[in-house]
Amino acid sequence: MNRVISSWVVKLIALLGGYIAALSVVRFLSRPFNLYVSLDIGDFLRLNPLVSIPLFMVCAALLLISVWLSRGKPFWRNINILLLAVPTFCIIFLCVYFAQILYTSSLIPLSIIAYSVVMALLMECTARLSDMIFAEYDKANAEKVRAERFKTELITNVSHDIRTPLTSIINYIDLLKTLQIENTDFAEYVGVLDRKAARLKTLIDDLMEASKAGTGNMSVDLCEINLTEIMGQIAGEFDEQFAERGLTLVLRQPDQPVFTIADSRHLWRVLENLFGNAVKYSMPETRVFAEIILRDEGTVFTMKNTSKNHIDLSGDALTEQFMRGDRARLSEGSGLGLYIVKSLVELMGGRFAIHVTGDLFVVEVIFGDK
Repeated sequence: MNRVISSWVVKLIALLGGYIAALSVVRFLSRPFNLYVSLDIGDFLRLNPLVSIPLFMVCAALLLISVWLSRGKPFWRNINILLLAVPTFCIIFLCVYFAQILYTSSLIPLSIIAYSVVMALLMECTARLSDMIFAEYDKANAEKVRAERFKTELITNVSHDIRTPLTSIINYIDLLKTLQIENTDFAEYVGVLDRKAARLKTLIDDLMEASKAGTGNMSVDLCEINLTEIMGQIAGEFDEQFAERGLTLVLRQPDQPVFTIADSRHLWRVLENLFGNAVKYSMPETRVFAEIILRDEGTVFTMKNTSKNHIDLSGDALTEQFMRGDRARLSEGSGLGLYIVKSLVELMGGRFAIHVTGDLFVVEVIFGDK
């Protein structure tokens, strides 16, 4: 409401200022007009041309910009703009005609009428042009939103439909594992089914979470969290996995506990994905660095590791959906981990960045809470 009022105040001031400037310009250009007006109001509303001409241009520009930004509907939407120009010309002609035959006191009202009609036509043209341009933009934006919503609903519905039979498959695999069958091939086949079903379940879960995180369709409960404590807990959970791959995890953090503002559940998933990503893609027998840094821009969590495969993608490309650093898809990642991390971090008001230098892979989670 205040914005609408401010817009109309700007329009009114621009109209009044523009009229005073236009009247001064006409008085300077036409001596008869100036004479008749002087008999009625003297030198009132008469500005120097060096002032009146720039003032009119500024007021006219301010008026048209205000109309453009307000995106108000045209005054005569169903009337062709050329047809509006005809009565405008007729009204100005009549004002000039009556100005010549009527008393001098009629010049001011006639000038107001002529000025108002001309400015109304300019405002109409600007409004229609604005409406035409922004209509195309709104249409394109609506199509994009509709496509994103359709994609999200499709992923959610398909994932849900797949999850139902998958649950039954996993349950029957668990029953098969309990059977006492003395056949090595049987046990091997059941093991393969078990691993592939678990991977498919993880992929479906990642799909649904990526869909929700990417559209912001997730609840966020921001509170003060001990970042050093959470990092230590997650590092402890990955100790065995790091050891199995011959990786050495190096933790670096300030002497004092570091607190940040985040959602504990989402933050846990972010760090869990980053640690899991390091386990999957780090070169064996190398070190992985996890560090908490206090900077002017906020609290920063960084993780550095040496990739076992060559990375030929940029950091931005790696955060896209289904994008993986190993294009040969030799690992069992879903390609959604970093996309989920980026979406969750931004959902919590933070920033996520990836820097790739050769085989050195560095991620940064920045919380601007300082």
